[in-house]
Amino acid sequence: MNFKKILEYQRIDQEILALENEVYKSKERTNLATAKTNIAKSTEIINKLKDEATTLLASYNSVQEKIDELKAELDEYEGVLDGVQDIAETDYHIKKVSAIVDRISALEKEVALGSKRIDEINDKYKKTWDQGVKDTVFFKTAKADYDKLVEDYRPQVVEKVNARDALKGDIPEKILELYASLRAAKKMPAFVPYDQKSSGCCPRCGMEVANDTLAKLKNPGDYAECPNCRRILFIPEN
Repeated sequence: MNFKKILEYQRIDQEILALENEVYKSKERTNLATAKTNIAKSTEIINKLKDEATTLLASYNSVQEKIDELKAELDEYEGVLDGVQDIAETDYHIKKVSAIVDRISALEKEVALGSKRIDEINDKYKKTWDQGVKDTVFFKTAKADYDKLVEDYRPQVVEKVNARDALKGDIPEKILELYASLRAAKKMPAFVPYDQKSSGCCPRCGMEVANDTLAKLKNPGDYAECPNCRRILFIPEN
């Protein structure tokens, strides 16, 4: 098989990868990724605060209802002791009233703690919201900068993609599928020239190549898959 077209395809494709990598490692993309992460974090915090506030308010309403019920029960004891003559009965009513008062006091403390937490939530919500507004402004700027960078690179990428794709008709589909698979696995270069005078190792991964694989690499145009890194080894044509 003649590998000249394949190698040209690979060379151009690696140049495309290099351009894509430049964009990926650029400060513009880093800034955009940071902005997205910050907005996501702020959104997550705000959602959690909302959920907690909803739970607290529901609990507050429930506790307040209990307090109102206990106060109503306490009102029923108003004047009861005036007509009680028996000491044991008086002691019973006093204990009941004390228990109700203690329960109301405990619930009011619970309400106070809940109210304090709601104030804390409101404060954190406001700070997080304000930070989210700043992050959104930063995101818009970062997005504009990134989009401009992509547009600046686009002509080069389009030119190389067209040149690469123009070669597809001269390359067997099976070989293109092998290349695509190795490219996806980040095993580049995918096609590696093999020197029969070498030590019998893959020029790329450095691992020893089995004899049955070497047996397939005898003449120019022969090729075989490295059993270790799966790259395609081939004998260059003259």
